[in-house]
Amino acid sequence: MASAQLTLTDGTGSSSGSAKPRDLSFELQQMSARQIWFLLRRHIKLVAGIVVTCVLIVLAIQLQLPNLYQATATVQVQLNDASGSNQADAVRNQQRVANEARMYRSQALAEKVVKDLKLHRNPHFTNNNPMSVPQAAAQLIGNTQVSSSADSDIIDITVQSRKPDMAARIANRFVQSLQELRSERRQEWRNDVTRALTNEAGRLSSEAWRAEQAVADFRREHAMPVGAGSAEDYQQMNRLAVEAASSAALSSGMRAQAAGVSSAAGMRTVAGATSPALDNLQKQYDDLVRQRSELSVQMGANHPQMQALSAQIGQVGNAMSQERSSVISTQQARNNADAGRERALAIAEANGAAARAGQLQARLNAITSAAFRNNANSVDLSILERRAEVARQAYLTTAQRAQTVRAELETTGVNSTMMSAAPVPLYPFAPAPKKMAVAAFVGSTMLALLIVLGIEMFDNKLRSGEQLRRLFGLRTLAMLPAMPQAIGSTVEDNPVVTEPQSLFTEVARNLASEVEALPRMEGSQRVLVTSPMPGDGKSSVALTLAAAAASMGRRAIVVDLDLRRPGPSVLRSIQDSSNLPDLIDVLSHRGETRKLIPQIESHVEHDAAHGAAPASLLPVVLSTREQIRNPAALVQGWQVARLLDELREQFDLVVINAPAILAVRDARTLSSLADSTVMVVRWGSTTVEQLRASLQMVNNQVAGAVFNQVDYEEHARRGYGDAVQFYMGSAAYYSDSFPARQKWTKTASDRVRKVFTREAA
Repeated sequence: MASAQLTLTDGTGSSSGSAKPRDLSFELQQMSARQIWFLLRRHIKLVAGIVVTCVLIVLAIQLQLPNLYQATATVQVQLNDASGSNQADAVRNQQRVANEARMYRSQALAEKVVKDLKLHRNPHFTNNNPMSVPQAAAQLIGNTQVSSSADSDIIDITVQSRKPDMAARIANRFVQSLQELRSERRQEWRNDVTRALTNEAGRLSSEAWRAEQAVADFRREHAMPVGAGSAEDYQQMNRLAVEAASSAALSSGMRAQAAGVSSAAGMRTVAGATSPALDNLQKQYDDLVRQRSELSVQMGANHPQMQALSAQIGQVGNAMSQERSSVISTQQARNNADAGRERALAIAEANGAAARAGQLQARLNAITSAAFRNNANSVDLSILERRAEVARQAYLTTAQRAQTVRAELETTGVNSTMMSAAPVPLYPFAPAPKKMAVAAFVGSTMLALLIVLGIEMFDNKLRSGEQLRRLFGLRTLAMLPAMPQAIGSTVEDNPVVTEPQSLFTEVARNLASEVEALPRMEGSQRVLVTSPMPGDGKSSVALTLAAAAASMGRRAIVVDLDLRRPGPSVLRSIQDSSNLPDLIDVLSHRGETRKLIPQIESHVEHDAAHGAAPASLLPVVLSTREQIRNPAALVQGWQVARLLDELREQFDLVVINAPAILAVRDARTLSSLADSTVMVVRWGSTTVEQLRASLQMVNNQVAGAVFNQVDYEEHARRGYGDAVQFYMGSAAYYSDSFPARQKWTKTASDRVRKVFTREAA
């Protein structure tokens, strides 16, 4: 059971060795609360130091700060337009309120308040430090907070001061000072604008007068009254031409009428001419003719009365003929007189129309001549008139603008009034040590968490099997715990031999079992042990692997082919203290490997023959006693391959200790001679980049990795979620001297000490 726990082939903890730092917020979202707790516990000293330092600094600062009082005055913004009422929309009103709030934050208003209250001379405000008005205003701005909501016309002015009455007085002074400042600015602006508009209007008036005077002078010089040479002249000429033609036509008609009157005078009839005398004679004649007709029936034609009546009828008829001739003569004379009068009148009217037509034609000719004469001057006149019109319009516009500005300046526009005066505060609002300590604790904890997470993200050291699986797809064969002392200089002093019940030995035997399960060729097994960099402990791992295999009854030998290492190593020390021949001697004696290396089969067979379990065997170490001059030629030569083939027949496990992969090329050459390659990773030292480069050098032909020098206590404290985290539960199975868990008392000092110290595992 213990072996299964310590294999560490599959972990679920958080990764601390990513090749590239990832987004911190994303990592926090992906981590559980327990993982975050283990993350903090890994860096508990750093977290505690940051939190304690921040809290102590904040407390120290808070305890040294003087008491500050805060007073708030509430101001309402009056939103008036030019007409004295608010007709703007909501967006415009919000902009006005925001502008009013900016006015309360302005440097000019702060200087006005400082001057009104003489704050630059107040020792309580300046803290007995001489200040100018701008400096005092800057300090006042720093001590003042102006806030307003987006959907309200209320502005809060909050002032901080060391004196409560001063805070209230300053807060209440802002409104009055702003009104005075706005009034002064408005009056100054009104005077400047009015003066500028007045001067401009006077200038434009002079220009307009000069332009109009130039037009008048030009008309006078060229005899061009208003309208001369324009459409009015042509309209007048058309009217005169029509009237002249009408008068000529009237004259011709009258003359024709006069000629007609002369011929019509003789054509008038006189047949119907009569007179009263002629009418009486006609009546008498008719009476006599009727009487004769009546008497002719009774009397004959020869009757005297008949003859008398006939004689009277003859006389009356003669009288009628004479009277009729007289009437016709009179009527004829009257007709001739009327015709002569009408002819004279027609001739007179014809003469008058002809005279008027002549006058109109003369006037038309004069106007036409003047119009054609003024056409040459119309262009110059148009230019002068346009100039005069432009000057006149400019003057009128400026004068109207001046009146509008005067009217606008009379209205107050946006203003603010005091809605609630600031009362004198009774209690200080700062310093607040408790509140600030809590805030510092929360903020420093978050800061520490971000710093710790950043450290973890940028930490590229390998510490867990989960990292190897996730980043490289590599299985973890074992995690060898760090030894307090170095491995002995002899095989007999190896912890696997001296402490068979220790945790180190159990992990080593588990490593031997994992290696034995790796694929192999027929016969014995050859395993290459290497590491990315020198100093990762591959020699110790190779020796431990061989010792663990030997303790499990396998014949094991370690062939040290790390010939480039200049200094001493554990394998060379064992070679020096043993009676075995040097590696160079074995390579130089062809076919005599069995004679040079002692036989260990008889020891196993002897134990089996007596019915006893085989005793623990000791591995054989084959190394050099001194550095080789040309190790590359030796490693790449045929002697090494021959030696390994001969050792395969004599041993069950041949462990090849190869040089570091990133140091020399020997490990890549030797990997082709081994059945499997095991990578040694130094816990907390080997980086992701080193392991990645090492795997690329051997084309990822690595069967598994072994973590060396693992700090089990630190690993468990980090909480990677693998078997090592629970190794304390298996402490009774091992002979290691584990410190007993300390039972802390409940005193305050012990609790504080428990936070800043690490409990022994």
